[in-house]
Amino acid sequence: MAKSTSDKTKTTKAAAEKKPAAAKADPSAEKAKPKKAATKSKASSADPAEALVNKCQEVADKLDKMQDPKYTEIKEKLVWCLGSYKHDQNPAGLVEYGSKAVDALKEAREEKPKQVSQKFIDDLQKAIAKMS
Repeated sequence: MAKSTSDKTKTTKAAAEKKPAAAKADPSAEKAKPKKAATKSKASSADPAEALVNKCQEVADKLDKMQDPKYTEIKEKLVWCLGSYKHDQNPAGLVEYGSKAVDALKEAREEKPKQVSQKFIDDLQKAIAKMS
């Protein structure tokens, strides 16, 4: 029986040694994720049309999260323009309704500053400017 107790102790020590190693692996995995995200943003900034598409999708998602009826129309128009762009690759609608979305986001920021960041608005404006 003494052996089984020592076996348990050995197993516990081995398990204890493995746990810190696993914990060390997690931070390196977390560090790898932001690098991949940074690569994506660089790739999307290479094509101004794709950057605008991505930003307009983010705007539509943001307006949807806000659940304010006064932003429903602009959100629906943006979603329609995103679908239209996928079909014909013409970003004119995205530029037009993206500009209108800037005004809507500025209005929303005045009402509730924590819902819409200034950087979010600025990024949308930059994406539109690259297409104009």
